[in-house]
Amino acid sequence: MTRELESGQIITKGKTLLPVQRVFDELTKQPVSRLKPLGNQTTKSIQDLFPEQEIEDKKLKVAITALGKLSAELSKSELQELIAQVEYLAETWLDEFERDVFKGMTLNELLHERRA
Repeated sequence: MTRELESGQIITKGKTLLPVQRVFDELTKQPVSRLKPLGNQTTKSIQDLFPEQEIEDKKLKVAITALGKLSAELSKSELQELIAQVEYLAETWLDEFERDVFKGMTLNELLHERRA
């Protein structure tokens, strides 16, 4: 497979894929023991990049505490699904209540309307 660029250069499978394959092969030759373990700073950086994981862990701990012995009968994925369902129901009920109180609008909608 060859392809000609507008500049007249010809791209072939060998010109593009072989260098990438060589770099990949070189990187994968390194033994695992040469890899450095994650330090505290790296772990903190990862947590800063993905804070939702920390939030999910806190939600799981709260659910386990609230459910007590019953939580032992559920897997982690079942607990996460249960948390999502309860959050959805709570938000839906709260929105419905706010629409009743604030003449068809939620509190967020009212606040957004005032800012505009």
